[in-house]
Amino acid sequence: MDIETRTSILMDAFNELKKRWINVAFKEEGEEIPESRVKDLFEIREKYQLNDVEFLFIVGTALGFYQGQKMAYEEFNRKLSVVNEFVSSLIGKKI
Repeated sequence: MDIETRTSILMDAFNELKKRWINVAFKEEGEEIPESRVKDLFEIREKYQLNDVEFLFIVGTALGFYQGQKMAYEEFNRKLSVVNEFVSSLIGKKI
């Protein structure tokens, strides 16, 4: 299989994993992964015929992607809160 085809398959697997699994899997830090979600992982692995290294790479990348999004969202909310406090102090009422 050529590199372009394999890259396309890996990207498809990554996008499906992001869409179906990653945002639901870790709602709270330390929360256990439901068995049905683990089965989803293995279904994706079989569907795209990923070897162990590819599978671990895809899962690790998706987790990193999710954590990055989560951190950016939390930082955005902190900054927005500071801006709201500043504006409220200027106009004298809560927004």
